[in-house]
Amino acid sequence: MRKLLICNLLFLVLVGCAPAINTNPTAKSILKEHSQADILQYNQLIYINATNLEWIKKVEYNKSEKIGEIVKTTSSSKNFKDFYATKLKSGTEIFSTNDHDIHIIMVESEGQQLLYTVLLEG
Repeated sequence: MRKLLICNLLFLVLVGCAPAINTNPTAKSILKEHSQADILQYNQLIYINATNLEWIKKVEYNKSEKIGEIVKTTSSSKNFKDFYATKLKSGTEIFSTNDHDIHIIMVESEGQQLLYTVLLEG
C-alpha cells in the first residue's frame, strides 16, 4: 500500500512539473481577434495570407504539386475544417511550394499567385 501511495505521489509531481501543452492557433482564435483575417485551413493548421509581407518577398517561391482546393468560403469559425477559407472562393487551387515546403503554400486566385504561411505556436 505504501509503494502505491509513493508511486501515485511521484506521478502527480511529474505531471505537475510537465510543461504546458502548446496548441497551434485555430480559426476561432484568429477570427476572434481579427474578424477580417484572410486565412485557410490545411492539414489541421491555419495559414494566413502573407503575400505582401517583406520577408516573404525576399524568397522566390515556386508552385509545386496541387494539394487540394477550397471547398467552402466562410467567415464563421464554427466547424472550420481543412480546405475552408475566409476570403478565397470555392474551387481555388492550393499548391505546395519549393519542394513541398509545408510552411508556405500557394494559391491561384483570379490570375494571381498568393502565398500563405502557417501559424504555429511557439
